[in-house]
Amino acid sequence: MGSKGGFTLLGLLIILSVLYDSGHSLRCYNCPNWVGACTVTTNCTANDDTCLWVKVDTRTSYQCWKFENCNYKDLAKQFVGSNLKYNCCQKDLCNRSGGTSITGTMALLVAPLLTAFWKLLI
Repeated sequence: MGSKGGFTLLGLLIILSVLYDSGHSLRCYNCPNWVGACTVTTNCTANDDTCLWVKVDTRTSYQCWKFENCNYKDLAKQFVGSNLKYNCCQKDLCNRSGGTSITGTMALLVAPLLTAFWKLLI
């Protein structure tokens, strides 16, 4: 395949990766029992459409949550303590600070770019 064909294929793969939607449910870290570091993941149910990170005093919890209930009033009822901090996000595995994750879309985007770069060097 020539240079022009390779760049056409690369462009097509980039467009497909941007439009890619795997149709799976949201994946979140899931450690609701006040742990330090959380590595357990779960697929959220259809009713839970956001990932929640909540810290009360020195305790931290990670779980799936319903976005409409992601506000201070509702969270304070569920998580009792004097210093409530929280974050709700709607991307796979986004509810853990200090970690990084590569989504399927990102992997589809990076792989062809690395391949194209490698072919340019050879």
